[in-house]
Amino acid sequence: MKSVLLVEDEFIIRALLVEALREAGFTCIEAPTGQAALDVVTADTPLAAIIVDVGLPDMSGEKVIEAAARHRPGTPIIRCSGRPGPVEEMIPGVPVHVYPKPYNAVELATFVVSLMAASA
Repeated sequence: MKSVLLVEDEFIIRALLVEALREAGFTCIEAPTGQAALDVVTADTPLAAIIVDVGLPDMSGEKVIEAAARHRPGTPIIRCSGRPGPVEEMIPGVPVHVYPKPYNAVELATFVVSLMAASA
């Protein structure tokens, strides 16, 4: 089973998305803080995708995205936020998929499945 890193500080949102991703065939590695996410991103754990909320309690999710782009080249990164941002200029050459909040957990899980299908 493929693993997805889910970086989300809100428990209810995280729980809903973990369940939707599980039903889509993924296991979830949960990170409620940016530091927890950085620990996973810099480790050797295989990841199929990385989903990052930009509003984290200890740091901006953008820092997690930058680290993921450096340490996990080629791994799809999905940026979730209630506010749009200039993602294309943030990390030149790194495709960051933007998924607006609020979102439907099942639809986001389906989006992750479509990314996996596109990269296969």
